[in-house]
Amino acid sequence: MEVTPEQYARLKQYGEAAVKEDWRYFKGEYNGASNSCVDFTWGALKHAGFEIHRPQVAVHDGTVVTPEYRGPIESHFDGRLKPGHNKVDIQQITAPVPGSPLNSETTNPPPANRSLLQHLLSENDASPEQRQTAEQFKEALGERLGMLGLSDRQVSTLAAAAAKEHTRHVGQGDVQSFHLSKDGSTIAMRQTHAPLREFDVGTALGRSEQSHWNEAIAMDRSRTAEAPTTQNVPYAWSSAQDTSSPAIEAPVLSRT
Repeated sequence: MEVTPEQYARLKQYGEAAVKEDWRYFKGEYNGASNSCVDFTWGALKHAGFEIHRPQVAVHDGTVVTPEYRGPIESHFDGRLKPGHNKVDIQQITAPVPGSPLNSETTNPPPANRSLLQHLLSENDASPEQRQTAEQFKEALGERLGMLGLSDRQVSTLAAAAAKEHTRHVGQGDVQSFHLSKDGSTIAMRQTHAPLREFDVGTALGRSEQSHWNEAIAMDRSRTAEAPTTQNVPYAWSSAQDTSSPAIEAPVLSRT
């Protein structure tokens, strides 16, 4: 995008100070979680006075969860942990020179030759189905949770908790959708068959992402080891379970 002369001068000032190891604007000690290239970039944008437009976030009944915001990039916002997850925030930056032909967007796929370390940082022993559930969760609620102030790491923790809950209740079938309660305290998971499953956001965030994955993986391995030899029997229902209707029953709280 095209920037104003004043913004250009401020960006140049910020970058040159770092080159000279003048840390008045940015700490010189790298930390991947709290002081990375992402933090540096957002620090430069804030230093240059860029503004941002955050749209209003409302739930299905119209209740506003987060009001619309227009103004300077928030002082507390230093970006999201993974560079790729900053895309929406970047798109919300207000163009300093509206209508400029330089204001454009180009999207490229991730590099194909990523290093082994780059792959290892995001890999675990979860099954493909569990990873798919986690990605499904992020696609459904990740952006909304981020706009509510949750960090990328917290969203990933909740995604792992969601994968664990699906593993726990896999007999109810595939996940159809994820939902966030009006007050943002509870996440509901709707599967092929009732009942609705829920877990508490605060409780899930009280544990690490890896601990959720460890439990999910252990449950999956145990279930696989104990599975009967008869194939194509995906669900086991008690005689009291009414399987004739797909209607969602009263929520059942599943504690993490």
